Amino acid sequence: MGLSTALGTAISGLNSSQVGIGVVSQNVANAGTAGYVRRTVSNVDSISGRTVGINNPNVQRLLDRIVQHQLLQESSGAAYTATRAQVFANLDQLYGAPGSATALDSMYSKFTSSLQALQNDPSSYTNRTAVIDAASQLANRLRGLSDGVQQQRAQAEAGIGAAVTRTNELLDQLTDVNARIVNAPQTSATADLRDQRDRIISELSQYVEIRTDERPNGSVSITTASGTQLFDGRPTIRFEFDQRGNIGPQSQWSSDPAQRGVGTIVARDLSGNSFDAIANNTFRSGEIGALIELRDKTLVQAQRQLDEIAAQLASALSDREIAGTAVTAGAATGFDVDLAGLQSGNSVTLDYKVTPGGQTQRFTFVRVESAASLPLPASAQGDANNRVIGIDFSGGPASVAAQIQAAVGPGFAVSNTGSVLRIVDDGAAGTRDVVGLTARPTQTSLTGGTGELPFFVDGRDNGAYTGSYEGGAQSIGFASRIAVNPDLVADRSRLVVYDTSPMTPQGDATRPAFLYDRLTSSQRSFTNATGFDGSTATSSGTVSSFVQRVVAGQGQASEQAKRLDEGQQVAFASVQSRFLEDTKVNVDEEMSTLIELQSAYAANARVISTVKELLDVLMRL
Repeated sequence: MGLSTALGTAISGLNSSQVGIGVVSQNVANAGTAGYVRRTVSNVDSISGRTVGINNPNVQRLLDRIVQHQLLQESSGAAYTATRAQVFANLDQLYGAPGSATALDSMYSKFTSSLQALQNDPSSYTNRTAVIDAASQLANRLRGLSDGVQQQRAQAEAGIGAAVTRTNELLDQLTDVNARIVNAPQTSATADLRDQRDRIISELSQYVEIRTDERPNGSVSITTASGTQLFDGRPTIRFEFDQRGNIGPQSQWSSDPAQRGVGTIVARDLSGNSFDAIANNTFRSGEIGALIELRDKTLVQAQRQLDEIAAQLASALSDREIAGTAVTAGAATGFDVDLAGLQSGNSVTLDYKVTPGGQTQRFTFVRVESAASLPLPASAQGDANNRVIGIDFSGGPASVAAQIQAAVGPGFAVSNTGSVLRIVDDGAAGTRDVVGLTARPTQTSLTGGTGELPFFVDGRDNGAYTGSYEGGAQSIGFASRIAVNPDLVADRSRLVVYDTSPMTPQGDATRPAFLYDRLTSSQRSFTNATGFDGSTATSSGTVSSFVQRVVAGQGQASEQAKRLDEGQQVAFASVQSRFLEDTKVNVDEEMSTLIELQSAYAANARVISTVKELLDVLMRL
């Protein structure tokens, strides 16, 4: 080996040692820096003629790509469950602990207890005042809960807007960093850029569940879990969110812009083409996915449950039940019922059995004032055992009978005499038996000879709650408008006096007993909009049991969300721990490497010094 060859080899070794010492120094200096990935130097031997050396040592980061990809997935999941758990905790706090003084079930129990006390002493002004006060507190509580739910929805709306803005910012930041990495030499500066890019991608994964793929030139491609490409050297789409203000119960998401009352996320590509990212199910996890689910499903269901409680409270105390009169028509049997008192939203129920041996089933016919209100919304629909059908009353009684006949089919015969509706079975054919026919008109006056009264009214106009579907369902947002009838507040004797001719005695317990029974004992049908346990079927029970079910269900949902988040955070921490174990800096190990590099540096320096001495000797010859 010639002196020049030895000198070249020593110099390349000296440069490699210097790079290695610099990397070790950088590792030690960043031992506690979040997002820093430990580096090492990869040396590649080079041979040129008779010269052997080290060619451009590469600085490489030490990490497990599989664990890194898993970490991104768990990060999205953790952001999703944490966001949900926080909102559920807020709802749980809003509703109050079951049985506590301000909890909804406690307020309701206070109201029913006051009715029971009035039943025991109807003439007591104190008891009457207690009923009004308890009812007012219950109505206030329902309005407060409704406002709280809508505030949570408004916060979710704002959160979606902020998250979409941040997602676009991160994609823009990624563009600059990624461009500086592409085809760059593997130096410490490039490793720093890769760390920076990973931090951006990590934050991005908290908003959207993503998949990454690094190309041979160092560029990265990012797609969502649903397959939508977000980034390929530069952002391939940008997200736009048309945030809405004044979120209320009627503000719902819809793929139809004319029906939509909340913001939606539009994804627009480089060519200007766009699609609705929410309708396309682009956000399945991450913070954005959680906020969309909370705004459009979870909190909407919570509002529907409150609206159902308010609607059932009002209807239970104001709706009369007029049972049909049994009739026969040849071999056919059935019932007559007068529909004269029905108002928009009131119903008529037909109970029947399919013979032989069939269980009792029901048709529920709901009055609407025009065909424009048909079909009824999905929230009004029943199930296979209770089919809910809207009937347009604008054409008169004969038209009503014809519409009902078309709905029930040939197993029944439907006719009318004026406002009296008759439904009988198929007689000798024996495929149907009519079990009952009941009209349920709303009592709109405080006196009328019956126990029903419009105790709770719609605060929008202080009118009776009838369940109307004209111009939208009256039930939507009713919890935010429910109020005690101001006429009843002004004349509390009407809690007892239900008839003025003859005048009901002040000590008569009929109406208080009736009201108490309607809330605590009478079975009522609840719509499928409440969505308990994911069910879309109607259910039945007392108003009291429904209130308890809502409060208990909210607490259970909050606990489930909390436990789901705890489990997800454990999984995230486990993967994060594995990733950190691979990437963290071990100072003792770095010191050991430093000693080796210092020794190599000294050896190469000694070779250079020796070559210099030999060259000096040769020059003196």
